[in-house]
Amino acid sequence: MLVSDSGQVYAFGEAEYGVQGSKTVAAPQIVESLKNIFVVQAAIGNFFTAVLSREGRVYTFSWGSDEKLGHHTDQSDVEPHPLLGALENIPVVQIAAGYCYLLCLACQPSGM
Repeated sequence: MLVSDSGQVYAFGEAEYGVQGSKTVAAPQIVESLKNIFVVQAAIGNFFTAVLSREGRVYTFSWGSDEKLGHHTDQSDVEPHPLLGALENIPVVQIAAGYCYLLCLACQPSGM
């Protein structure tokens, strides 16, 4: 994943569970489903990707079996969807991902 300074997201590489379908993408291609969202950061886990919008909203996508992506969609739905639950209405300022986790640094009105 690449994020441009204008907030566009590009994907390339092996995409078995990705938004570009199940194929290898040799050159970076814009992620059409994120075209209208100004993205400031991307984080890649083992089977998922998360992006952070300028407004502090987190979107997750890729392989989401058992609702593990934080939104209620079918596991074959690889389109980005906003994170639901505890962080749904709290601005996030930074994200990090690992093998099986997504870490979000949230901003509370009373401080971090």
